Amino acid sequence: MNKVPRVRTILAGSLLFFIPFSMAVTDASKDEVAFVAQEQVTPSAIEYLQLMQNAYQTKNYEVIYLSSLQKQLEPMQLIHGVVDEQQVSYFRYLNGAIRESLQFAGEISYFEQGTPAYTLQSRHNRHVFANIAEFDYEKGLSNYDYVILGKGRIAGKQSIAIRMISKDEYRYSYVIWCDLNSLLPLRLDTVSPANVLLEQLMVVSLKISDHVNPWLIKLTENPRPEVVHIRQSETERKSQWKTNWLPPGFVVVKNDQHSLAMNENIPVSYMMLDDGIVNVSIYISTKKLALDEKQKLIRHGSTVLYTEQRGNFEVNVVGDVPVATAKRLVKSLVWIKNDN
Repeated sequence: MNKVPRVRTILAGSLLFFIPFSMAVTDASKDEVAFVAQEQVTPSAIEYLQLMQNAYQTKNYEVIYLSSLQKQLEPMQLIHGVVDEQQVSYFRYLNGAIRESLQFAGEISYFEQGTPAYTLQSRHNRHVFANIAEFDYEKGLSNYDYVILGKGRIAGKQSIAIRMISKDEYRYSYVIWCDLNSLLPLRLDTVSPANVLLEQLMVVSLKISDHVNPWLIKLTENPRPEVVHIRQSETERKSQWKTNWLPPGFVVVKNDQHSLAMNENIPVSYMMLDDGIVNVSIYISTKKLALDEKQKLIRHGSTVLYTEQRGNFEVNVVGDVPVATAKRLVKSLVWIKNDN
């Protein structure tokens, strides 16, 4: 009869003995879990995009990629490095006639089979993924939502997909795939407001090095073709047109009137709009021949050429934007008096 209370006492004592130790273990486990969680924090979508930008601009790499446009595949190569703290990029098409370019120190040299080589002054990166690699993603939050879609494999690399979702109908959305190891971009899908894939760039081979490709260094040391200075037209003046509407995020970077090189007797008003990812060109000239419906709209992947005739004028809008954007831009054009 007295054995039961004694067993209870022993068990109680044992529990009192083990409780402090078990609690200590529990607290230590919580600290360890918190530490591990802190070490494995996953970047947000915008942080991944910013890491991708840094990798694109600072790493030494070589990519072979395909441009998929209207069921046509175009293979291309890009070799990138940093020489004397400046980015250098060599680009070439891999099929057909030789077409190459070298961008370094604020200049781009072009080499094309059958034509003399030449150099232009430009600091604007014109190579693959350059638009998404130089975009201001913080500023872009007003026009895009950034969402992580998931993980997969591109060119044999474990990758993460991030979607840039347009907040309006006047721009495209994008899906960017980044290598989880190097953070370099591996694929870019351009998607219409109707969620139709319009264009795709995809890497099929990626090589990364701790050192700049020696051949790339040699290219920067060799004499480059003479710089061609584009002559400004003597008839250039302020445009007689303005637009009273712009898609959110776009700004007018150029607006003038000049004569075309092919026909200096025809003045053309020209506007260029830019949102950091794409630019749109608007040409306004005197009316030419009447157009049929098929000639008013031409699509080439994500690029649209929309033409509309208004009275005695003809307006052409060219850019990587939806047709709705081009049409509204034409309607927003206003003629202004210009005494210059």
